[in-house]
Amino acid sequence: MNRLFLIASLIFLFSCQETTNKYGINSNENPFFQEWNTPFEVPPFNFIKDEHYMPAFVKGMDENIKEIDAITNNPEDPTFSNTIEELERTGKLLSKVQRTFSNLASSNTNTKLQELQRELSPLLSAHYDKIALNEKLFKRVEAVWENRAKEQLTKEQKKLVDKHREEQDELITKHQQELEVTSDLEIDQVIKQQKEEEYNLKIKQEQE
Repeated sequence: MNRLFLIASLIFLFSCQETTNKYGINSNENPFFQEWNTPFEVPPFNFIKDEHYMPAFVKGMDENIKEIDAITNNPEDPTFSNTIEELERTGKLLSKVQRTFSNLASSNTNTKLQELQRELSPLLSAHYDKIALNEKLFKRVEAVWENRAKEQLTKEQKKLVDKHREEQDELITKHQQELEVTSDLEIDQVIKQQKEEEYNLKIKQEQE
């Protein structure tokens, strides 16, 4: 409740401001592709339009995949520095858009935002699955985790390595469970179809 009140207050604050270039926002460009020189980097809500979200999400996902590819295609052996630290730097634009969209959709939604939520849900799910099931990325994180003692990592760094490995395990388990559910549904569908065919054949034979 307090969080929603804070978000609503921030939206009200920016809606009351003049739509000028006070914070260096170019109203002719997508605000998500610009730096936010606002107090505490609060999203400039009065400059953000519903049509800005989808292009920002698409670009954010595209950049995120390219960042992941840069990590997995690194010819050097996996280390905390070139794998885990680099992972922590990925997805900044996507996180920026997703955080803003989620907060606004939960506190000040409208028909357009609800439609966007439905469109984005499968896109984001596929995006994160693509990263989670990236075999090359999994192997690099696994290698860093296995060699964590050799790298003489700090306590905080070890926690970060553990976090990434646990997240991968959780996403892979989730994906496997989804595949099992899909497989069960497909089997049920085949059985149902077979029964329908048998029934139709029986009816046809009786009519003859």
